[in-house]
Amino acid sequence: MKRPIFSEKLSVSEFKKFYWYKTELQEICQKYNLPTYGTKYELAVYIIQFLNGTPAHLIKPVRKNNRSGIPASEITPHTKIIASGVSLNNETRKFFCKYYNVKKFSFNKAMGIKMREIESNNDVEATIQDLIDVYEKGTMDLTGNNEEKTYQWNNFVREFRNDKISSLYNTPLKVAAILWGKVRDSDMPKKYNRKLVELYQDDISSFLKKEER
Repeated sequence: MKRPIFSEKLSVSEFKKFYWYKTELQEICQKYNLPTYGTKYELAVYIIQFLNGTPAHLIKPVRKNNRSGIPASEITPHTKIIASGVSLNNETRKFFCKYYNVKKFSFNKAMGIKMREIESNNDVEATIQDLIDVYEKGTMDLTGNNEEKTYQWNNFVREFRNDKISSLYNTPLKVAAILWGKVRDSDMPKKYNRKLVELYQDDISSFLKKEER
């Protein structure tokens, strides 16, 4: 079954079956006067609420795009994030460069997720120290994280590359893209399965290494 064109008559179950790019979700939200700012997961939640019958004017954004931040010189580990308006911008990056005594600093995924969690929950007690803690932890269990589940293409590629069968192909990423294209535009689960290699062998056999043909 191919992905249908989005309409307000689409059922939630049908909407969830298919893959939607973030830009598509933003266009849908804009067309139906839903909040257009947020992560891919947040945009999908707004649309699901709309499809469930909630009037557009009653669907409010879980976070607001109005955090201007404060100068790096005013930031300390004790700075309250909500009250100060701190955001993950260049000024905050300057603070972390000075804090860790490094020339360059990059916010990691865990910090971004933590910041969105703080904003969504309006956690007025959260401070910069909370961001420092998740950064220094290094890893974060994202198994049950709703945002992580929207990175279906990334997860698909990772699972394919972890399958030994991917080593049989000259350009594994190209093969993954072909297989992903098949599931993306269908109602099949958006997950890699070795059966996909068998099912679409005709489409990817030309990428096999010569000795494997």
